[in-house]
Amino acid sequence: MKQTGRWSWGFKTSAGSIGMLTPMIKRSSSKRAMPDLHSAGVGVGAPLPLRVAVIDDHELVREGLASIIGAQPRLPAIVVYCGSSVEEAAMAGPEVALLDIDLGPGSTAVGHGVLALQEVGAKVLVVSAFEDAPAVRSALEVGALGFVPKRVSVDALLEAISTVARGELYLSIDLAAILAAAAETPNLSPRELDALRLYASGLKLTAVGHRMGISPHTAKEYLDRVRVKYANIGREVRTRTELYAQANRDGLLDENA
Repeated sequence: MKQTGRWSWGFKTSAGSIGMLTPMIKRSSSKRAMPDLHSAGVGVGAPLPLRVAVIDDHELVREGLASIIGAQPRLPAIVVYCGSSVEEAAMAGPEVALLDIDLGPGSTAVGHGVLALQEVGAKVLVVSAFEDAPAVRSALEVGALGFVPKRVSVDALLEAISTVARGELYLSIDLAAILAAAAETPNLSPRELDALRLYASGLKLTAVGHRMGISPHTAKEYLDRVRVKYANIGREVRTRTELYAQANRDGLLDENA
């Protein structure tokens, strides 16, 4: 296992291999009532289906996920909660919880949500519209066992749920590649980083230089160095748009990072 810094993860990809990464019904209420197992077709002596919670602030998304999970014979599962409350989901006692990384204003932070679900024994699979390295990394760092984008196929979703239910780490091949690539970022000086953030915010070179107390020519030199350092690790960033996109994926635009 390759280790760099303090992060080292083994994960199952959608291809089934183990990889290593270095640098996570109309209702009167927002939740779905716990179903009766016998009415769901579980007979005496039959193995109980996997108990799954779906937590998302968008009703259409969570109902869609719940319907998919409940209709798949390949994965005997029953949805014990379908709503937007982490606390209510935890009370339902799920074995696996599908958690949206962003539950809207005033919602529980993803880290607190993962911990609350883990306290009741649930394994967490984050399902998100975000697919950038910082989002994936932050979910895994707080204890989620998997991360899938909302555009994922049904087969991949079921595989992710099964993998997480076994206590294994799951990432799709695409997300694994994004996270692996982001593990190597250019080593920028503080001034290069300042110039990058100001330029990426939309300022022209003259304004960047003014904010930094330097000439526009010197500001351009800092940005040229950033591009050279990216090129040295195999990533070409020629335009402002490319530079912004790459730096954002690498988490370099977050001043709190």
